[in-house]
Amino acid sequence: MLIRFVVSSSIRFYGSKSQYSATVLLPRTTFPTRVKDISQHEQELQKICEFDDLYKWQQEAHQDNASFTLHDGPPYANGDVHVGHAVNKILKDIINRYKLLRGYRVNYRPGWDCHGLPIEIKAIKAKDFKSLGSVDIREKAKQFALKTIEAQTRAFKRWGVMADWDEQCYFTFDKSYEASELEAFYELYKRRLIYRDLKPVYWSPSSQTALAEAELEYDKNHISRSVYVTFPLCHPTNFAANGKNVLVLVWTTQPWTLPANQTLCFSPNLMYSLVGVTRSSSANRIREDCVYVLATSCIEDVSLLLDVEFKTLETFPGTRLDGLECFHPMTRHRTSRLSPSAHATADKGTGIVHTAPAHGVEDFDVAQKLDLPVDGHVDNSGCFMESAGFDLAGKFIFTSGNEAVVEILKQQNSLVFEHDYVHSYPYDWRTKKPIFIKTSRQWFIDTHQLQPKALKALGSVNFIPNSGKSSMMSQLKLRPYWCISRQRSWGVPIPVFYHKESGQVLLTEALMRHIISLVKRQGSDVWWTLPISELLPQHVIHESGFTGCSDEFERGGDILDIWFDSGVSWVVVLGNGPTSKADLYLEGKDQYNGWFQSSLLTSVGLQSGAPYHNVMVHGFTVAEGGQKMSKSLGNVVDPMVLINGGKNKERNPAYGADVLRWWVAESKVFDEIQISDRLMKDASASVQKIRLCLRFLISNLNNYEPGNADVSNLRTIDRYFLSLLTKFVAEVSTSYNEFRFSRVCRQTLNYVTRLSSLYFSVIKDRLYCDEERGDSRVACQMVLHFHSEALLKVVAPILPHLAEEVQMFRPNFSGFPESRSPFKDGWFNCDVIKTLDTTSVDNVMSAALVLRDVFISMVPSAQSLKYDVTIELPTGSASNNLKVT
Repeated sequence: MLIRFVVSSSIRFYGSKSQYSATVLLPRTTFPTRVKDISQHEQELQKICEFDDLYKWQQEAHQDNASFTLHDGPPYANGDVHVGHAVNKILKDIINRYKLLRGYRVNYRPGWDCHGLPIEIKAIKAKDFKSLGSVDIREKAKQFALKTIEAQTRAFKRWGVMADWDEQCYFTFDKSYEASELEAFYELYKRRLIYRDLKPVYWSPSSQTALAEAELEYDKNHISRSVYVTFPLCHPTNFAANGKNVLVLVWTTQPWTLPANQTLCFSPNLMYSLVGVTRSSSANRIREDCVYVLATSCIEDVSLLLDVEFKTLETFPGTRLDGLECFHPMTRHRTSRLSPSAHATADKGTGIVHTAPAHGVEDFDVAQKLDLPVDGHVDNSGCFMESAGFDLAGKFIFTSGNEAVVEILKQQNSLVFEHDYVHSYPYDWRTKKPIFIKTSRQWFIDTHQLQPKALKALGSVNFIPNSGKSSMMSQLKLRPYWCISRQRSWGVPIPVFYHKESGQVLLTEALMRHIISLVKRQGSDVWWTLPISELLPQHVIHESGFTGCSDEFERGGDILDIWFDSGVSWVVVLGNGPTSKADLYLEGKDQYNGWFQSSLLTSVGLQSGAPYHNVMVHGFTVAEGGQKMSKSLGNVVDPMVLINGGKNKERNPAYGADVLRWWVAESKVFDEIQISDRLMKDASASVQKIRLCLRFLISNLNNYEPGNADVSNLRTIDRYFLSLLTKFVAEVSTSYNEFRFSRVCRQTLNYVTRLSSLYFSVIKDRLYCDEERGDSRVACQMVLHFHSEALLKVVAPILPHLAEEVQMFRPNFSGFPESRSPFKDGWFNCDVIKTLDTTSVDNVMSAALVLRDVFISMVPSAQSLKYDVTIELPTGSASNNLKVT
């Protein structure tokens, strides 16, 4: 066996203007090395190659094949696309295009979340909300959503996302979708999984609606005006106070909640102390003529913060406090009882917790156990009502209301200390303003009943990455209930009537049947446009078991949470049945307690299982270095500027959609996804490298006929690279199947580098100087042909524009349809290559390449041109008998 390496190309003297040019078979192709206007070029390619028709083609051509369903989580129709959209849509498209190449019938219906406050806020100016009625708000919101959908669709198509954009998208404001959503709502209601109750909910005064946990953002640097206040014991006879007033010391970060106080909670498992004051300071309003009650373990921290010295008079178990009465810190006309509770701890504050059932989840639970009032005195806009007393009416709780309460505490000598407390606090994710807990009557999904079934269903779901399952389960366990009612106009109404006198709820099969029929014909606007007599006709009242007429009822004013809107999308897109499961859900990590969870809960409630087999979760996009993107920092990246270029092309060059797609694919998508000019330039260089490799391959295939190639003419180096190609395709296939696209990119670039630097340089003599139809040259072309086929398929899911373009310029081989899309003839077929026995070749070449590398490292680069290296292995010898000359 003889292996001859030409260390550097021996035909370097053949140039385009050389006297020998006509005697050499140089590469020939009109496929451009570079594209000048990449944006225009890609858009023309999409038209020529009929990008818009590919999805419909495969639906028909593959209708008898195995199917793959990727259910699209609907983005909000509330603004322009951002890089987060690009990451999400491109990842989905890479998967869909790969599955298409593997012969699947791909089912993918893009969707949009069209309702809710995000759209209301964008569509209507804040000053116009009060002057507009519900019908006007709904019309303006719908028109805004339609324009946004149109703009986002253009962007998704420009990125090369494969779908039937004209006929197979879904929208949550479609009549049919709304009707299906109401059917799902009533089915859950019939199964007693939806109910109405008085509970504490997250309330946004800026949006004036209840919010779900998924609609919150947490500001870690929120500053609360915190206070230490005292509740004087009414009858302190049980303590060694020596005639001094006994004051229960309490800490709260929300002074405005004190008017709603109903009890003080202590821990029966803690020790408490009665302390006197031996030293005070001007930093506090502590009184030396009084004694204080607080948890023993809190004394040191409190004394340091207040700059005071305490002397312990006696220590006792918390149970001794049970049932004692205290005066309210704002008035002597009200009292609060001390009650045991597990939520009272010594982690912060004093170990004694001020409890306002109207404004806290744990507070509410305490009130339910002790049968305490849960009435609130704060309206929907966050202002005190008249019932709050203390002349607080009309004051906003977070500003003037807080100040007024603190001032009253000072007047009553109840304020001991105040300070700014920095902590994490929930904000409305839309308005970016703080929320509060408000007890109100809302509609809920019974997550307590669904949770065990949901956790069990997750057991059979595959998460990518694996850590996603535990994250999902943790989020699910933290959800005590799901509030699905919202006090807004733009959404699907909760179709319920309330009897004006009794408050009794009218929600029956007869009513739902009637309302759903109206919605199917006219859409959900009917809830606001039709009179009650048409929404609640007499026959529906009677069939529902009620008496009287429609005038005795009032229609409900709530709409369904948008997470319920999108959470039942599987019903509309996949159907409601035992096999109604998507193969894949793919969204960002914020959807653990968002769409992933709402879809799971509704699916478990309606079909006793998860709506997905696999869930893939990607990270958020950030600037290079992990910095969060924001307009104020000037590091926000517009994906449309990336692909089309900005006004200043030198500062913002056009990279094209394929480069954007490559950046997505090569990113570590399961972590934070970094983007920058440098990373885009690197992605562009990688795509260009692949482009040049493909160009070399197809430019040397002129007059090549696959049917005339004979594998017996393959040389050792040819067989070796066919062996490498088989392994490369297998490795890439595994990476695609595991959704490891960054690994696909690395494997591809590594292989292209090896192919270009070694095989291309070694075969140029044969390609350019052998007889055009000589056995050696044709054998070499066979290898190039297989590589052009394989590399085209490997990069096609990520770089569809480049793949379609290359296909257009490939020589028209006999039996190959001209310009046929690379997505229409399946994955690369390695069967011919697999029949070759390359085991001995692999061993020999591995050893020979080591020797070649050693030789090159020993010879100065300029001198290597003077050498030919022959590596000889006698037939039948082992690879360790290599002879080098």
